Amino acid sequence: MKLTDIVRPKLVQDGMFLDGIDIVGEKLMEINVFSPGGLNVMIQMCSIDFATPVIESIERKVYYKSMYSNYLYNSRLARL
Repeated sequence: MKLTDIVRPKLVQDGMFLDGIDIVGEKLMEINVFSPGGLNVMIQMCSIDFATPVIESIERKVYYKSMYSNYLYNSRLARL
């Protein structure tokens, strides 16, 4: 099982959406929930634009939160 598969359920449960997970070898070093960064590096490494879908998803979550603020908590928004 990958470290990401182990960590993901807890992060989603806590309402985390965009996190940076620092892994060295097979060890989890750090989880960055305030400043995940790394999108620019991932774009360069994989030649895939991750930033656009991430920003679109954040915008969608902000919209949902404004429309359903009493119903959609961060833990639910993280799953959308």
